[in-house]
Amino acid sequence: MAMSYTSLTAAKGTPGAIATWVNYTKLDIGTVVDEAQALLYGEGRLRTREMKTSYDFTLAVNQAYLPLPTGFLDPIGDLQMATFNTRVKHKDAAYVKNNRNYTETLGTLGTDPFTTTTSSNTVSVNLPGHGFTQASVFYTTGAAAFNGATITGTFPINGITDANNFTIDISILGPTPSGSGSGGGAAVTYICDAIVPGTPLFWAIWDERVQFDQPAFQTTLCRLHYYQSLPLLAKTSNETNFLTNRYPKLMRVACLAAAAEFMKDDAEYQKYVTRLVQSIEAISMENDMHERGMELDPYIP
Repeated sequence: MAMSYTSLTAAKGTPGAIATWVNYTKLDIGTVVDEAQALLYGEGRLRTREMKTSYDFTLAVNQAYLPLPTGFLDPIGDLQMATFNTRVKHKDAAYVKNNRNYTETLGTLGTDPFTTTTSSNTVSVNLPGHGFTQASVFYTTGAAAFNGATITGTFPINGITDANNFTIDISILGPTPSGSGSGGGAAVTYICDAIVPGTPLFWAIWDERVQFDQPAFQTTLCRLHYYQSLPLLAKTSNETNFLTNRYPKLMRVACLAAAAEFMKDDAEYQKYVTRLVQSIEAISMENDMHERGMELDPYIP
């Protein structure tokens, strides 16, 4: 039976309503529907053709990472660098970190080299011709207190503004700056272990980011294929989606599982989760059928 957000959340006695299925009127219906969808994407590991998409992005010069796209679940295959017509291999985080090469430089910063913004952990650093890269390690000492912060310690470089300025993340210091403006005095020294840029060969995911073994030495166009979780059902903007249209029975089982958990009925919850997993396995086989007739070329890394 087809369903929508309105039919799912309707009062007991309404055909298609969760409260009717479970014969219980005191459900937190909105939460049950949300948790049912989270159960499908998470523990159920639902992956269908509707969830396949791609992330096209530009890796700037000296950039080593960027945030994962909204709704990211799992990558599909290798990351492609269109600029070089090459594939970047997906490795574990430790492998990518261990394949980063560093060069160390040290020196003295100019007078009042730091610029803070009220309540922000991102601080701008001025150093003409710095030559640094994102994700490099920057150590400072000798800074005077200003705007409620003393910027002394070891910080990651989280952005390259231009050839003379970059930003660091001072979250490790605790409280955020209480004011905006420049400061730090005239006695700040630094040591920087900068990641050597190049053409990335490997990538991994940590800190909710796509991370590369090398910052890009030139602007690079990239594409990552992945599975995404789609916007949750909602009464005002998204009453139906592929779950209600293509898999209404699956959505019903997921709602029954979430409702059983809400009612603290472990036996019913386990029963419906087992049924849910079995149904998703069958759906996975069904979705694999869209590749019928495809000419597959094996890729050996």
